[in-house]
Amino acid sequence: MKKKLYTVSILWAAAIIALSTLFVQDTYAGDGFLSNIKRFGKHTYVGPFDISKQSRKKAKEKLAADFVELEDNLQVELLVQDYSVEVPSEVVTFDVDATLSQAASSHDNALIADVSRDGLRTVLKQNFESLSFTETEVETIASKIEEFVRSGIMPQRIHLPEYVPELYSQTQTIASTSYKLDGLPKGLRLIMEDLDGTEIQPNSTFSFMEFLEGKESAGANDVQMTIMASMLYAAALQTNWIIDERNISSELTAEVQPGFEAAINRKLGLNFMFSNPNQTVFTIHTSWTNSQLELSIEGLPFVHSYEPEVETLITYEPKTVIRYSAFISPGVKETLAIGKKGLEATVKRKVLLNGQLENYEDISVDFYVPQSRIERHHLIQPEKPADNSGSGTDGSTSDNNGTSGSDGSSNGNTNGGNNTGSGKTDPSDGSTAGQSGNSGSNTGKPNASDGKDDNEVIYDKGGNIMKFDKNGNPID
Repeated sequence: MKKKLYTVSILWAAAIIALSTLFVQDTYAGDGFLSNIKRFGKHTYVGPFDISKQSRKKAKEKLAADFVELEDNLQVELLVQDYSVEVPSEVVTFDVDATLSQAASSHDNALIADVSRDGLRTVLKQNFESLSFTETEVETIASKIEEFVRSGIMPQRIHLPEYVPELYSQTQTIASTSYKLDGLPKGLRLIMEDLDGTEIQPNSTFSFMEFLEGKESAGANDVQMTIMASMLYAAALQTNWIIDERNISSELTAEVQPGFEAAINRKLGLNFMFSNPNQTVFTIHTSWTNSQLELSIEGLPFVHSYEPEVETLITYEPKTVIRYSAFISPGVKETLAIGKKGLEATVKRKVLLNGQLENYEDISVDFYVPQSRIERHHLIQPEKPADNSGSGTDGSTSDNNGTSGSDGSSNGNTNGGNNTGSGKTDPSDGSTAGQSGNSGSNTGKPNASDGKDDNEVIYDKGGNIMKFDKNGNPID
């Protein structure tokens, strides 16, 4: 009897254990003997995927399909300076079992992903040749990728220097420019000293005028400021910095290379401004060596190379403007302005990736108007052009103003046909002069004995053509 009762007790205990295993409600799905038939509670999410009220088996099937689609649409960018590379989907694997094992019912749960260290190392080496990554840094980057994809939301961008600060130790000179000067004026020296060591912060804007405000270097003249701003502009074009404001003057500053002027004019409010779109700090350095002003920019190297160049440089000859003055002696020429050639400089920039041309950008077209040469000459009265109408008038006027009668013959022969007979007879030469005088005192009638052509045109005092009848009498 006791033996039978003992057997029954053992059977009951086994049944209770089996039922407990079958129906016990644990905190985490997947625990328990029959976890595959257990259902998740309401509002149970794994990343963006809803597995509410689903058994583990159904949830696994759903997540397996969702993860395949997620891996196909993976968008994780690794960013360093001006270049970003997408992590290949083969490098990242989402673990369905591990994700379900840690999923809490009625909660928002993260995805579990695994990043291949070997694959990541290859990606970094192929795309960021100018940088080197240690094993510890590769591990750090892989862990960050796994952390960023836990939400399952794409795209994700990871700025590597933010999580691997050791990269900042690999800074180098990324841009430089220099100008040859005869001397270093005080104003230019003060600006140079103020700029030396200046840091350009991430995602910040630099204003040349605001930078000098309140400093002793603000006392420099506009030309000196233009020289230094132009050097900074030429160096900035060798980076991916964004030029926000840049101007040119009406006349190119002597020390500045055409195409790279950044004019400063406080009276007109002309400034030079640029922005740093990167997540890293850059440092400006200046120096004066062997009569040469130098400026350089130090920072984490870019993946791209930026090479600005003057594509075309066209010159325009000035015009010559002549002014006349009565105060200038004959034969003397006074130069008031020597004039200056005009310039047109077209600047473009090559963007190279691993030595290969990726883009050819238009930067600027600077035009400087030619300045005319101005000369002052002696004032010369231009001669009157001779014509028929003018000749008739002149002859009449000359006679009316008292042309000498002692040469009546000459006047009669020359002007008799074109005047109204105002010539006078000289009594000392009655025969010849009188004859000519008669001809000269003639009222201008055509006379066959004079040998004149009937088609000859006769003018009156007013320069009007006179008409005659067949007898030679004038017709009114």
